[in-house]
Amino acid sequence: MAPTGGPAWFDQLRADARAAQAQVPVPSAREEVWRYTPIDDLELDRYSLAEGGETALVPTGIDALVTISVVDGRVVGIAPTSPEVAGLTVCTATTGAPGLAVVQTPADDDHLLRFHHGYAHDAVVLEVARGASIDAPIVVHHIATDTSHGVSLPWLSISLGEGSSCQVVEVYDGGGPSVLTLPVTEVSIGAGAHLRHVALQRTATGTWHLARQLAQVERDGTFESFSVGLGASFDRVRTDVAVVGRGASSRLRSVYLGTEDQLHDVRTIQDHQAGHSTSDLLCKGAVADQARSVYTGTIRIRNGAIRSDAVQNNHNLVLGDGAQAESVPNLDILENDVRCAHGSTVGPVDEDQRYYLESRGIEPEVAERLLVAGFFEDVLDQLPIPGVRALVHAELAQRLATITIGGVHG
Repeated sequence: MAPTGGPAWFDQLRADARAAQAQVPVPSAREEVWRYTPIDDLELDRYSLAEGGETALVPTGIDALVTISVVDGRVVGIAPTSPEVAGLTVCTATTGAPGLAVVQTPADDDHLLRFHHGYAHDAVVLEVARGASIDAPIVVHHIATDTSHGVSLPWLSISLGEGSSCQVVEVYDGGGPSVLTLPVTEVSIGAGAHLRHVALQRTATGTWHLARQLAQVERDGTFESFSVGLGASFDRVRTDVAVVGRGASSRLRSVYLGTEDQLHDVRTIQDHQAGHSTSDLLCKGAVADQARSVYTGTIRIRNGAIRSDAVQNNHNLVLGDGAQAESVPNLDILENDVRCAHGSTVGPVDEDQRYYLESRGIEPEVAERLLVAGFFEDVLDQLPIPGVRALVHAELAQRLATITIGGVHG
């Protein structure tokens, strides 16, 4: 099953990851990090690497500077073929990358992360040179083929040089019953650099989409991340951001909409390793039918990270008697001179607001859909790449139009 090919350093990286994976326990719902999830149903030995055969490329709907098409973790196209953009290098691990900017984090002992690194066919590598500014989006379009018990291992490495800036959008399509996707995005942001990143997940029903995002931000650098979870049956996104330089900052935003029997699982770690650093998180979700959601977030302030400022908020709408939402915020503070705040809410749509709309002749179900759309509006306005906002609005509106809202009364 283990793939081969490419430079010797990449083969060695994969071999080392497979050896490390054998020493790390298989994930279990008994662990806090997998609590509330069906992870015990995952049997990795039943899966084989998807072949990455012919598949129709779905338009992303995004006007991009460069579009990279990836099928089952294999790069099948780059348009334009040889992008000539000053300061931007686009390549893959097997065809010319000098080496992956693999981000080292405490989460590196994760079994699935080691599995991913051990069996990935390739990786997309984006490098932005010092001082370069890439002002239009780079789109990486990941497609998983509908292969029974096929596993897809997309890998994106982004490295920004000092004082540079870039916009990257990842779109996840395809999948199907018994399909597993394990995407990993690793980000290294140099001093004073600024990355805007959006991930839109809209894979087919039945897919298990278990994504990892790992970011490291140096002095005065900025990481803006926005994740949108719409598809898949089990949609999990774990984002670990380490602000390691003085004055570094992260801004995390995410939204999810659960229908039928979907599970959306969002995990975040805001890890402050340097003083005078900031992080700001806002996660909003809604669940209907028999859908469930879980948000678990940790603000970690390490010893010596004085004057750190961290905020974490998670808000959930429960739109039916069969839907459930869990919110678990955590603080891990090892320093005194800091500012930290967190909050969470779980509940139905506001009864007074619904009454106001209905009293003006709006049908109850239409009123509830308007309120759900309004619930998401403030966070959608904060999408860091303007060209993606219309697409995300349209995707959410399309799904809201088809769901049955149960009208939970508190």
